[in-house]
Amino acid sequence: MKKLEFQKENKKLNKEQRIGKYIGYILLLFYIIMSVVLLIQAADLNMFPISYLAIISIVFVALGALFFLMHRKPVTSIIATVLSLVMIFLCGAGAYYIRQTTNVLADVTTLGEQTDVVSVYVLKDDSAQKVEDIKGYDIGIVRAGGDSDETEQSAAVTNVDEVSSLSVNGLNWESTAKTIAHLEEFLDIALNISTYGDMFALVDALRAREVRAVILNEAYVGIISEREGYEWVATDMRRITEVEHVIKMDIQPIIPKIVPETFVMYLSGIDTYGSVSARSRSDVNILAVVNTKTKNVLLLSTPRDYYVSFNATGGARDKLTHAGIYGVDASIDALEQLYGIQVDYYLRLNFSGFIDIIDALGGIEVYSDYDFTVAPIRTYQKGMNQLTGLEALAFARERYSFPEGDFQRAKNQMEVIRAVIEKCASSSMLVNYASVMEAVSGSFETSMTQEQIASLVKMQLLDMARWNVASYTVDGHSMYAETFSMPGTELYVIEPDYATVETAKEMIWRIYNGESLDVTAE
Repeated sequence: MKKLEFQKENKKLNKEQRIGKYIGYILLLFYIIMSVVLLIQAADLNMFPISYLAIISIVFVALGALFFLMHRKPVTSIIATVLSLVMIFLCGAGAYYIRQTTNVLADVTTLGEQTDVVSVYVLKDDSAQKVEDIKGYDIGIVRAGGDSDETEQSAAVTNVDEVSSLSVNGLNWESTAKTIAHLEEFLDIALNISTYGDMFALVDALRAREVRAVILNEAYVGIISEREGYEWVATDMRRITEVEHVIKMDIQPIIPKIVPETFVMYLSGIDTYGSVSARSRSDVNILAVVNTKTKNVLLLSTPRDYYVSFNATGGARDKLTHAGIYGVDASIDALEQLYGIQVDYYLRLNFSGFIDIIDALGGIEVYSDYDFTVAPIRTYQKGMNQLTGLEALAFARERYSFPEGDFQRAKNQMEVIRAVIEKCASSSMLVNYASVMEAVSGSFETSMTQEQIASLVKMQLLDMARWNVASYTVDGHSMYAETFSMPGTELYVIEPDYATVETAKEMIWRIYNGESLDVTAE
């Protein structure tokens, strides 16, 4: 009887071992499939050197063979099963991250059309909450091509085509006409439109309640509020709705097929929330001059209020930040003329993306040269400060708290870039990778192709070299002057100190010549 029971137990044990072995072989098969999927996606990404892929392939094959041999014995079979599960998870996670990286690269390197965002504004205390509420409102627009006399009386416009045929300062106002047409179609009424000689007369009319709403290109709200006495425009107007219009660009950027050994990338931070394609002021203007052979980088910052000229102005001078409302090509043109160089690529980032990326990283730590407060966001202490995305944005935008004004702001922007790079190089990037990739998508736009980005990453993985990064900010003196975008009024600008511009040019050519810049200039 005992012998029979022993045989039954032994038979049961053998059956369980066989089932366990079959499960182990099935998991081994899944491991092989997942490892192949991972290798295929890694190869498609084209960022990993062939030597890396070869080593990973050998490791995967060796592990597969080891797991197969371990399944021959009951004890080691259990270990092999557990290890197979771990490798399946790791391969799956790797494949997911690579696929997400591929999708994000495809998104940020696909250059969409640039857009104008035209909005309908009312005063903050107006009862209108949605676009339907403006039915019957008197609505003001700028009369394109008109006199800039602010005392001029408004005149009714009944023909939208009349508006679309006019332009101011070379800026196409067809978007305003299209916005009127869109609103009239949506509301199924004819709008009561009044026109004014310039944007200051327009917002004056709104504040005086001559009209109850205005139609205005969103990019100009910040520009108007820069003028003394018009600060209220940024705080006391409320947007009811917005309409995006695609802008056809006559000039397409010339993108090299391969990444040059030395190249210049324009880093632009635009003052918009939402779509990165919107034409808007560029508050951050940094040229990254890169020598991939000598591993030297110069980050050259130009204050946003620098008084420059570019082709869109026909030779007239304007703030560098205003160039952005004519398109990224105008900003690039202004910097190329200032420094006598060619910009090979550009990268644009908007405010919402800036905030989301830093929050996804878990915040950043920056050094402040001063104690200052940006109400109502936070007070910054001299020394190191741990910041959220919104706090970092306020830190990078503030200028009124500093004796050096815009120059200190440029330094703070450099500090934020340093802190972001440092955080991306830490374990926080691995832990928060998925959320960072989600934040990047839709907030970044670059003219560098996916293949070019991949080649730079592959180059870095091959040599793992350390980079020497130097920074410099050109100088100037503050004054008030008329600008191309705001004729008839004087705005705060910075007249370039051309001695510092020449120093910047010298530093650029030292990078091109393979020299190292050991000193970080203030």
